[in-house]
Amino acid sequence: MNVGIGFTVVALLVIGFSYGLVKQIQHTLSIRKANKTANYKRTLFGNYLTCISFAGFLVSYVLNVSAAKSSMITSNGTSASCFIFLMVILIAKFGITPKAPKYTGISN
Repeated sequence: MNVGIGFTVVALLVIGFSYGLVKQIQHTLSIRKANKTANYKRTLFGNYLTCISFAGFLVSYVLNVSAAKSSMITSNGTSASCFIFLMVILIAKFGITPKAPKYTGISN
């Protein structure tokens, strides 16, 4: 019973992360097409970095939960890479990518 719940939770997390990666890629492509933002290069670089680190996190997560044991891929290495990719995602999303301007409702 517990094994089935564990596999279900892991499968749902992988599906959710995959959906998030697809949405992030679509967002990056829409920014690339628009080319009308004030900080275009910084926004594009931040979104590219977010996409790459999101994909790296997803691959590391799948390798970490997979049952395949190898001398090259260890649990310690994959969990460390998951953590590093997660930190890069947070830095890219909240540190590099500029915030969108707030709408005040006042028109000029």
